[in-house]
Amino acid sequence: MENKKSSLYEQSPGLNGTTEVENEGVPLAPPGCNSRLFSGGECLLTHLLSETIQVFRRMPEEPGSSRGARGENQEKEKYPKAVFFILGNELCERFCYYGMRTVLTIYLTEELLYSDSKATVIFHSFIMLSYFTPLLGAILADSYLGKFKTILYISIVYAIGNIILSVGSIPNEMNIMKGVSLLGLLIIGVGTGGIKPCVSAFGGDQFSSNQKKECERFFSIFYFAINGGSVVSTILTPILRADVHCFGSDSCYPLAYGIPAALMLVALILFLIGKPLYKIKPAEGNIFASVFKCICHAISRKSKSKEKKKSHWLDYADDEFDKDLIKDIKTLLRVLWIFIPVPIFWALFDQTGSSWTLQATKMDGQVMGYHIKPDQMQVMNAFLIIVLIPVFDYIVYPLFSKCNLLKKPLQRIAVGGFLSALAFVFTGFVELNLEGASPVFPGPGLTELTIINNSPCNVQIHFGNSSEMVLRSFKATIVNDLTIGKEMSWEFVPENCTASQSITSQFNTTSPIESMMIFLQNNELQIMKNTDSKQRADDGDPKIRLYFSTDYEFSSNQSSFELRGDSEKLHLVPNITDDLQKSGVTEYYTVKSGKYKIHMPLNETVYHEQHISEENLRSGGIYIGVVYQTASPKVTNFMLLSVVEPNSISILWQIPSYVILTVGEIMFSITGLSFSYSQAPASMKSIVQAAWLLTVAFGNLIVMIIAKLSLFEKKSYEIFLFAVLMGLDMLLFSIMAYFYKYKDDKNKSSKLELNGKDNKAYEETDFNK
Repeated sequence: MENKKSSLYEQSPGLNGTTEVENEGVPLAPPGCNSRLFSGGECLLTHLLSETIQVFRRMPEEPGSSRGARGENQEKEKYPKAVFFILGNELCERFCYYGMRTVLTIYLTEELLYSDSKATVIFHSFIMLSYFTPLLGAILADSYLGKFKTILYISIVYAIGNIILSVGSIPNEMNIMKGVSLLGLLIIGVGTGGIKPCVSAFGGDQFSSNQKKECERFFSIFYFAINGGSVVSTILTPILRADVHCFGSDSCYPLAYGIPAALMLVALILFLIGKPLYKIKPAEGNIFASVFKCICHAISRKSKSKEKKKSHWLDYADDEFDKDLIKDIKTLLRVLWIFIPVPIFWALFDQTGSSWTLQATKMDGQVMGYHIKPDQMQVMNAFLIIVLIPVFDYIVYPLFSKCNLLKKPLQRIAVGGFLSALAFVFTGFVELNLEGASPVFPGPGLTELTIINNSPCNVQIHFGNSSEMVLRSFKATIVNDLTIGKEMSWEFVPENCTASQSITSQFNTTSPIESMMIFLQNNELQIMKNTDSKQRADDGDPKIRLYFSTDYEFSSNQSSFELRGDSEKLHLVPNITDDLQKSGVTEYYTVKSGKYKIHMPLNETVYHEQHISEENLRSGGIYIGVVYQTASPKVTNFMLLSVVEPNSISILWQIPSYVILTVGEIMFSITGLSFSYSQAPASMKSIVQAAWLLTVAFGNLIVMIIAKLSLFEKKSYEIFLFAVLMGLDMLLFSIMAYFYKYKDDKNKSSKLELNGKDNKAYEETDFNK
């Protein structure tokens, strides 16, 4: 029975990968000793003697002492070179993950044609998967494969997932693209989550117990490697997505996903190159199983027990499990209890990649001549993290500490949570302003018709029973509130031109937004009507189509208009129904925002190499360009109509939200990691870290549920809902934090003193136990 009670727990890995037991201050057994200190005193005595010798070795020496000189000249342990391969691996892997994630929402809406709400659900499902699978990775590393093999095997799976996603983004049949892309995302989620709890711990394993400062410095560099990879990829991948054209498309997602896939292969190669230098420790006992069995046994025995009630329900497991394990599980549950409100923070934070990116597509990205892409705004978070962490460590926290404020971790976490709520309040007001500038659509069952007079005649238009208007030559107007499906007789009467006959046509509208062009052909008025749109491009880029009526004859296998910008050249091909056609319309084309010169097709006998106009097409705008020709003198001109006004609110208005949220993240997330690590029992650090990562998964689940429910018609209301939830959540957290009892790591017994200083050898030893 004694072996059953202690063997699983006592073999749990310690902080540095060594076997250790935390026994309320009882010193750890030296190498070669039995770890059950309570079962024998010989090993304990040997350990105390060894520590006493170490104390005297650390004592100040008399001047000229040879022992002091020898201690000063003692060779320092070498910094493990293996960690540089681990840092390189992490830098490339984070480039891969954040680069792929940055463009994911726009890829789902623009290429796979998912709605905003569906894309949000898929995005947060992927994030949720990425933070559920760390539990799987931790179990594999601790119980079966060890950290090295776990990282190696799952990284291979991870790289395969990135390759599949890159291949799936090649333009193809929509069902194939969706199926392959979602399969790639599934595999990537398993891969990135599986290695997440292992890489940093594997890096820590490379340091000895005497290199604590070096190990702490490694984790700081490790964190900067994460954010460094994020900054570079968040800037680069949107450029690869939008500014490179491939496979006949205006964008290049195969390259935007292919570069991260290549970086993941580089990460894998770097990791393998460092193998000869690694300290590779085998898998040890599975503390997950020990905790699970102990809890289940306690619940089972308590439900059946008729003996005297114990002080805690876990104490019912003391017949089969060690008291130290039971004590540590109590501590574990206390930490997990304080984690309950944490997921709401992640529900807000991870929306920087979904709802905040979608919001940026509705904003003006022009800043001092440069166009900021919507998904590039996510770089603000990683950049601000790198800048603000030293500011908080060396300025903010010390200043608050002098005022006796924010000294406890849970206080900082609560303030960070309230700041994240404030960030969403600001974001909600930005969204309200964007909604006020959104396109106005006709009411249900009604049509908005844009009429373009591309003729040299003034035209009287009679429609319906009593409605009439005069539309001057080369002008446009909008007629609202036409009933969809209702057939009406339209009469067009020319004035002041060579055309003398009026025409009458029967029209009925079939869609909410339509456009019509009146033009002159063979001195007779002609009418052309088309379905139109006010649907902005998913990535926020402007859209344009052309109506034209000139002397130039377009053919079905030749000629197109050309838009020439600083970095883009685009051909707008007319819809040709006859072999030769002088008047017509193009489809809508999405272009990058900026200035463009519009060129007619080159025909040496009629036109020379010259542009007919130069226009500034701004993000969010939907334009109809009208190419027309005056009669005398015969000159080709251009008129630009705005079907939807371009974005007018600057994308820089997102910066305050990012600043507030990042400050909240530093106080909430980084402090939370430190808190969970310090409060967890030594043998259960991995469990607590896995639990912290699971809060991220549950936060994304909350976003998915709210997005799926579609509670509000306006996005601003949903954003304010998250702000209110976070505020209430932090009130609950503050109450829970007030009653939380911090783990006491200080020595409760008297300490031996040496030259007026604490004796470090006995700092954690309690002789009264």
